[in-house]
Amino acid sequence: MATWIPLGKATDFSPGAQFGLTVGDKALLLINLDGQFVVISNVCPHAGMPLEDGEVRHGRITCPYHGYTFCLDTGRNADFPNDEPPVRKYPTRVENGELQVQVEA
Repeated sequence: MATWIPLGKATDFSPGAQFGLTVGDKALLLINLDGQFVVISNVCPHAGMPLEDGEVRHGRITCPYHGYTFCLDTGRNADFPNDEPPVRKYPTRVENGELQVQVEA
């Protein structure tokens, strides 16, 4: 069953910021992409390394270890979209000024 988990006040996450966090047993990466909140798995599906130190540019994040690039809209590998698994994306919402992420319980 999916549950909405509060992450904090939306205004606490400034545009351009990215934060590694843990929700339950999931390593997540929160990115404020010019006011749009994106939460993805903080694990590169290519080699299992953390993405939190990756560079975010033009709606994509680049794995700091292997250079693979993932689209933040779809989670798909921008370099090898048909060969590599996508990074997992999680739904977000802002309710009464609080940023929330939906994860499976």
